[in-house]
Amino acid sequence: MARTFKKRSPSAFLESQKGVTTSFSTPFLGKGRFNHSFEVQLSELVADPEQPRKVFNLEEIEALATSLSERGILQPILVREAAEGSAKWIIVAGERRWRAAVSLGWETLPAIEYDGDYRAASLVENLLRTDLSAVEEARGLRSIMELNNWSQSETGRQLGLSQSRVNRTLRVLDLPSDFLDYASANSVPINVLVQIVREEDTYQQQVLMDRVMSGSATVSELLDLRQKGSAQSQKATEKKAGTGLKAFKTIRRFIKETSIIADKKVALSEEEKKDLRQARDMIDQLLA
Repeated sequence: MARTFKKRSPSAFLESQKGVTTSFSTPFLGKGRFNHSFEVQLSELVADPEQPRKVFNLEEIEALATSLSERGILQPILVREAAEGSAKWIIVAGERRWRAAVSLGWETLPAIEYDGDYRAASLVENLLRTDLSAVEEARGLRSIMELNNWSQSETGRQLGLSQSRVNRTLRVLDLPSDFLDYASANSVPINVLVQIVREEDTYQQQVLMDRVMSGSATVSELLDLRQKGSAQSQKATEKKAGTGLKAFKTIRRFIKETSIIADKKVALSEEEKKDLRQARDMIDQLLA
């Protein structure tokens, strides 16, 4: 039986946006791009085919419908004008509210036309969800980075997050995609995922993932397993040649992360180029 993890606290991005979610307080979305609200016919709305969220929990939609029925809708949805077809408007943010309204038989919803970067706004809305899993948060951050060609430091600045938090969140995406799908569906906490991704031994990492999928792992248990596995691995490697310095673990991680930068052809700053030249000179000295 899969382990039931307790409900995670709001994402760091959601916390950073607390109290300003109606205006999307993120620099890259710009200012002055929200128009006055109006009533939009539900028959004139369609879901965005580029919406990053593809799965909607029926029970959550029913719960939202109950809330709308009792309290009404508190925030307009965001829409953009459709280029062609029978629909007049495409939903940028608020598809869950639209689905709930349809289930209630409503004819209209309050809406605001948004003429900014609708893909970025849609990604931001997903990051603002209170039920966001750790994996969904990581995938959302990566999508925004790729969309805007941002570095991790720029992502943190634009979204109001520390660079260390961005790095920690994105690292979990190094885990196998099938495991990440499981972790997302079962709301596996970020702390558990971080313990697994920090394990450098491939076999031991698989053991940790199997433990999570069997439904019997906690952060403390994973840490204990990692420490035991590390001790066994240390004994096995003591007989091998090499310096054994921790610096080479850092080098291997450096190679892995910079290969991603090379693949995406990200423009480097002059300071970053200087750092790389110094690293190259040191490597030449070590290999001489």
